[in-house]
Amino acid sequence: MKHMKRFMALFAALALMLAMAAPAFAAGAVTYTITIQNPVGKYEAYQIFKGRLDGDTLSDVEWGSGITETGKTTMGDAATKAKALDGKGAADAQAFAKEVSAYLNTASAVASADYTAGASSTTISGLEAGYYLVKNTDNSVEGDNFYTDFIIQVVKDQTVQPKGDKPTLEKQIKHNDGTWDVVGDNQIGDIVKFRTITSVPDTSRYTTYDYTISDEMSAGLTSNVKSSTDVVIKVNDEDSKTLDTSYYTVTPNGNKFEVKVDIIRAVRDNLMAKGDTLYTYYAGTLNNNALVYNDGKQDNKAKLTYSNNPNSDSHGETAEKIVYDWTFKMTVKKVNGADTAQELTGAKFVLSTKAGLDLGTIDDDGVPTNETDLISLKDNADGTYTIAENGTSGATYVMTAGNIVIKGLDDAKEYYLYETKAPTHFNRLTDPVKVKISANYESDGSAVDNVTISVDGGSADSSMTVLVKNNAGTTLPTTGGIGTTIFYLIGGGLMVAAAVLLIAKKRMENK
Repeated sequence: MKHMKRFMALFAALALMLAMAAPAFAAGAVTYTITIQNPVGKYEAYQIFKGRLDGDTLSDVEWGSGITETGKTTMGDAATKAKALDGKGAADAQAFAKEVSAYLNTASAVASADYTAGASSTTISGLEAGYYLVKNTDNSVEGDNFYTDFIIQVVKDQTVQPKGDKPTLEKQIKHNDGTWDVVGDNQIGDIVKFRTITSVPDTSRYTTYDYTISDEMSAGLTSNVKSSTDVVIKVNDEDSKTLDTSYYTVTPNGNKFEVKVDIIRAVRDNLMAKGDTLYTYYAGTLNNNALVYNDGKQDNKAKLTYSNNPNSDSHGETAEKIVYDWTFKMTVKKVNGADTAQELTGAKFVLSTKAGLDLGTIDDDGVPTNETDLISLKDNADGTYTIAENGTSGATYVMTAGNIVIKGLDDAKEYYLYETKAPTHFNRLTDPVKVKISANYESDGSAVDNVTISVDGGSADSSMTVLVKNNAGTTLPTTGGIGTTIFYLIGGGLMVAAAVLLIAKKRMENK
């Protein structure tokens, strides 16, 4: 009986110990969830502090699993660090978040659930009690992380909002068929139109917001953006919602420029709202430095820099988007119409995009008196001519052929070669030669699939060569004009007249 009493006392003591220990075991097994509302991509959580949970307070604070050993050593005692932060404001929390972000143990990261675009929320589950730093893995740009909050206390399930959402940017060029896409083609001297399409983010938690579109044109394009008046911004691409220039500033720098939009003010003035789209229009000129296919093409790059934390001056950047502009060339060979293998020299030509031009009087050197609608050209003195920009020094309208190359031509335009002087002993063409270039591109516009040329509506030719034929000897008009009819009419008239005279003479003799 005595032994039984001792056993019962020991059992009771053991039961009491187990009962006291049970909450500790249970606490160790409990995990929590962070729900992120209106997510923008995927998130990761890093445990910064851990400890013994007393109600909703952590005691015996230690560094959490989210900090590297180097970070723990560098930042010192965890309890001391936590105590120093107790009761501090957002600025101190911000500074601490930046400090610990340099020592995050990526192997310990607890990722959010699979993200679906447009989802109302995403979750990070299985978190032990502690303090966590949560960052957006899709919005990290050059070390600046897109945090949901600086540090989140997790002693129960938590619901948080991201600090803003991530704006987007698309870049387009206007093709000569009137459509907007990633590729265009132009004649040197043409105005080339561009636009960016950017989204308006949620700025409700910001007092200031940086929203800067940066643009750069390659050497073959000259930026036409010199001031704010050279840029037009339309909300949702509606003419009636064109922003006044007071809502944005333009800073030009040669072939580069920046457009800073005062998003906060425009939202406050009800000119735009979260989810709207800004269409920003501007232009450049295809210049004499343009690369001609197949030596290359021109490009225009743009990106958007934006604020990504309302409690700091950190920024994010969109990916850089590029569009391409192409220009082309053709070879013109002057040949004998009776033997196309025989090349001729000494012919003179002018070029236009107009049919049926009246060139006026043409002098002995092939220079017309009427230059209206003729295309100005630069003689490169090597058998090539390049379409000239307005104001190009020494430009000419007249080309001398032989065998020449004309550079800087547009796809889809119809060009007309007018012969103003024929080779010696050959007849000058009375009608222009119509030429049209056609090109197809890779889907991103960075390469040409194929380019062809057609002459006078004929079949497409990938050689990009125009054979202009001249004939020697006297050429009389036939089909399609008065032709030999005039000779038949004159001859017939003479015969009738002779017959009338003969009849009249006989009548006189009979009398």
